[in-house]
Amino acid sequence: MKTISHSRRGQVTIFIIVGIILVAAITMGIVLRKDIAQKIQVVKITQSAALQQEVGRVRPFVEDCLQSAAEDAILKIYSKGGYNAPKKTVSYDYYTIPVYFDKGKEAVPAMQDIANEIAFAIKANVPSCANFNAAGISAKALKRPEVDVSIGKKLISISMDWPIQVEAGEASATVSEFSTEVKADIFFPYENAMELYNQQKAIKVLSLIDLARLAKQNNFILHFDMAGNDAMVYLLTFNRTIIQRQPLVYTFGIIREKPKAGEGGSLLAGARASSGSSAA
Repeated sequence: MKTISHSRRGQVTIFIIVGIILVAAITMGIVLRKDIAQKIQVVKITQSAALQQEVGRVRPFVEDCLQSAAEDAILKIYSKGGYNAPKKTVSYDYYTIPVYFDKGKEAVPAMQDIANEIAFAIKANVPSCANFNAAGISAKALKRPEVDVSIGKKLISISMDWPIQVEAGEASATVSEFSTEVKADIFFPYENAMELYNQQKAIKVLSLIDLARLAKQNNFILHFDMAGNDAMVYLLTFNRTIIQRQPLVYTFGIIREKPKAGEGGSLLAGARASSGSSAA
């Protein structure tokens, strides 16, 4: 009986020891779990703060590029009469001038066409400007941007959908909506260019007096000249529309039928333009 009693006591002791070990192990597991959870939370908070910082750098960086690309596009496209790549052109000085009227055939852009051309130019140029690696920003573009341009009377609004994946450690976020504005009246230059074009396309002889009057009334500087043997080019400079500290220049050209025998006469009606004529 004593042997049995000692055996039972030994078993109880073992159970107690095992129980203590289990309790200690469970307690340690709970403590370790809490410690790990706290460390994970600290990592997440740290990564979240770093990610927010990177996102905060991406938006102004991209929108600065968008602003620059928009201004460049407006100046470039207006100097080409509203086109990125006009179908028919004449060269004059360093300008590539679109032919609006070619012996009765017209190729004149509407205002919405010009907005689309500006959007196309911005779309092409923003990715090269927004070089994230060179700027030390942990981000990459997921696809090509989509750009929309709205031209108002004194404001050009540009919106861009361009998914950018921003990274910080293992955390990441996507930023896609960007926008900017160019404060300039580009409606006024277009309207004046169209008025001048519609007056000039049907006439056979230019009147320097009429051209000077039109330029003065609408506050722009007009330069016109022969380019080649058959094209008359018009360059309108608008000092009241300034972008990147430059006046906006709008150009277009007209090619008329050569005068028939007996019609003769100078197109410039006495205002010879061998070196160019200006009206202001």
